[in-house]
Amino acid sequence: MLRNARLYAHTLPHLTCWQMAGRIVARVRAMAGLVRLPVPPESLRARSRPRVPFPEHEPWNRCEDILQGRFCFLNQAADLGRPVDWRAQSMPLLWRFNLHYFHYLHLLARNEQEDLCRSWVHANPPGTAVSWHAYPTSLRIVNWCKANLQANDLQESLYLQAAHLYRNLETYVYGNHLLENARALVYAGVFFGDAGEAPRWLERGLQLYRKETPIQVLSDGGHFERSPMYHALMLEGYLDVLNLLPDGHPDRPWLEETVQRMADALASMTHPDGNLALLNDATQEIALVSDDLLDYVHRLTGYRARKRSLLPETGYFIHEHDGLYLIIDGGPAGPDHLLAHAHADIFSYELSLGGLPFVVDTGVYEYQAGPMRQYVRGTRAHNTVCVDGVDQIECWGSFRVARRSAPHDVSFSIEEGRSRFEGTYSGYARLVGDGITHRRRIDVDERQREIIVTDQVTGAGRHRVESRIHFHPEVSIEEGEHIVIRRESVSCQLHIDSGTLRWEDGWYCPRFGVRHRNRVAVIESNGKLPKRLAYRFHY
Repeated sequence: MLRNARLYAHTLPHLTCWQMAGRIVARVRAMAGLVRLPVPPESLRARSRPRVPFPEHEPWNRCEDILQGRFCFLNQAADLGRPVDWRAQSMPLLWRFNLHYFHYLHLLARNEQEDLCRSWVHANPPGTAVSWHAYPTSLRIVNWCKANLQANDLQESLYLQAAHLYRNLETYVYGNHLLENARALVYAGVFFGDAGEAPRWLERGLQLYRKETPIQVLSDGGHFERSPMYHALMLEGYLDVLNLLPDGHPDRPWLEETVQRMADALASMTHPDGNLALLNDATQEIALVSDDLLDYVHRLTGYRARKRSLLPETGYFIHEHDGLYLIIDGGPAGPDHLLAHAHADIFSYELSLGGLPFVVDTGVYEYQAGPMRQYVRGTRAHNTVCVDGVDQIECWGSFRVARRSAPHDVSFSIEEGRSRFEGTYSGYARLVGDGITHRRRIDVDERQREIIVTDQVTGAGRHRVESRIHFHPEVSIEEGEHIVIRRESVSCQLHIDSGTLRWEDGWYCPRFGVRHRNRVAVIESNGKLPKRLAYRFHY
């Protein structure tokens, strides 16, 4: 009880007043029946009008399974029967959200789509708690509009869903949720044209994009929540809006410029094997793969993304050359008022050699609060320094952060095959005490074919300092005169220059609901500060 009180005391001051009050206001309005939906116009003639075909993405389901009432989300399958049990109460909340997204709708024939959507309408009257939550409602609107449903009863339901969303925007959540709300309003506004409220939905959606873009899309093109996965999802939303707006629309020029910046950032955060860096609640399968998303950018705008070495405002720094890819997380965990997807991973990195991932982030196993959620967000799950087993920031629950600090004095230079990253983190002085400061330097030298990681931990007192390296599960480790790290035909040597090496087991979670055991090198030193830890890869 006291611990929770302390966590709340350190969390709430960072939130805006509307974030704290908004949920209560929305719940009271719904319970009091103050949100009333309009009667759909008598004659709805809706049409989907994309400039180029929308990309489709569904990693888990097959048509034949859906027709039998079998669904799989987040790599967890369930038989919901026929008719479908849309409540699916035995499944986790995020799984149920995915059920109501309808990302799988494009797998079905037209009559099958209509039957399934009609089943949903009959089982989910307006206001039903999970199915009518603003976030799944937003994604469902997008997918129903993409399917270009023409049956009158389904168009009436779609109209009501858009009207409900218009009255229940997640302005108190902000971030990616609000942009998804905005995308759905644009879809519904274009889909229904001048019918009823549709022009108001379109304008409200575009208004939200105009307001949120300078806040949520940073100057270097990264999304302000600092998660490559959510960045990719938001980029797809911006592209969809461009895809729906006609030539000459006044919002097109700034939308195209935003898309180009975001495309460059996405390309920069993508490993040579095509997978996103798994930093800050990023995982595979949820977003379109980068190649498909960047192809969407090109088909729609003619622009080809360019990789960058510096994303300074997002806080990612990249060295890439001839199969070597190193991405360093040297920025803040996210916007101070919205750290839902933050991890305690300051100065962590991922490394690919020969185009294959070698050093990996732990990723994401689930969003539900519990031991695995706490583990993947903690400092020991990342390739950085931990002092006395204390996390760099206090992640708790599913999406909350109490005490937090950002790195400072961060710099990155790259020239003629060499790069150097440097940064300082002083948060341990508050979390542990004794004025503890961690400074990390990472040097890459293409000619010497070396990557050198050096950590200096200063302060007073006696402390345990640990630096971890999480290896991909397919990496083999051979200990002898030298430590040889090998994957397929690619190998490198690990040299410990300062500190004592031990090994432990960790988890690698590249996809929701999937976890693999992997080997973790721990370079450590115990005793009086200051301490220096150093290791290098020779590749």
